Amino acid sequence: MLKVKRFIFISLILFIISSCQKTEDPFVAYTDDINVFQNVSRPLDLDLHSNEYLLADLSEHRILYENLSDLPIYPASLTKIMTMDTVLHQISDLSERSSVTYRQINDLIYEDASIAYLRGDYEYTIEDLLYALVLPSGADAALALENRFAEKGMDLIEEMNQLAESLGCRSTHFVNPTGLHDPNHYTSLNDLFLIITDVLQYETGRKILQTLAYTLEDGLKVESTLRPLCEQETAILGGKTGYTPEAGQSILVLFRKENRSYLLLLGNAMGSYTRKEYWHFDDTVHIFEALFE
Repeated sequence: MLKVKRFIFISLILFIISSCQKTEDPFVAYTDDINVFQNVSRPLDLDLHSNEYLLADLSEHRILYENLSDLPIYPASLTKIMTMDTVLHQISDLSERSSVTYRQINDLIYEDASIAYLRGDYEYTIEDLLYALVLPSGADAALALENRFAEKGMDLIEEMNQLAESLGCRSTHFVNPTGLHDPNHYTSLNDLFLIITDVLQYETGRKILQTLAYTLEDGLKVESTLRPLCEQETAILGGKTGYTPEAGQSILVLFRKENRSYLLLLGNAMGSYTRKEYWHFDDTVHIFEALFE
């Protein structure tokens, strides 16, 4: 009997200890109020491929380094951060379902868009579509989400622009949810910063941006385009990449150093994936080595 009581007592203590050791989400206490940020920025004394950049200390609410961050740029697939943010604002039940048609998928392939290889006409949950949207940068997932908005009598692009305006974006206009090039589809790193800090208010948004691999309910496995960089730099928690020939390479990186959370944005690195020039990755590593190693 004594042994039983001792076992129960030890088990209770271990349960209490494990309950107190919750995994910390470094972005959970973050604010999307840009007014609390102190801009102490200056240019980086580094030779970078990226013409535009912004580095913020999210824990201390300081913008540390920036260059041309108010310049209008083509966001490429970083657009999909805004697509996700708009979905999270407008759809509370992520178990709702939507699909993309075979014709839409074929059109995306013809346009050389990045896709997640969703099954045409298969109804995925909104949550699965968000993972397929962000991790492999699936334009097919973006169109499936747009289809769901249409079913609700809403225009996803219109909602994206209205949300951008409400967040205080001054140099932003979207014409599609995918980031495919259009001269009238643009933003700036300052505006992207506002959009990203807004999406970080959502637990789902934080979780997706920090996920490297995920399996959809139909068994389809999707992987983050940032995974190679995350495996190279262990401080990186996640993020998103973007590329079109007109926009060049862009990247969002969320990372932790010395118990502080940071956000790095790079734009307009004119590398080419076909030539295996990953200059946005090179710039990220260069910044890490110069500032944090």
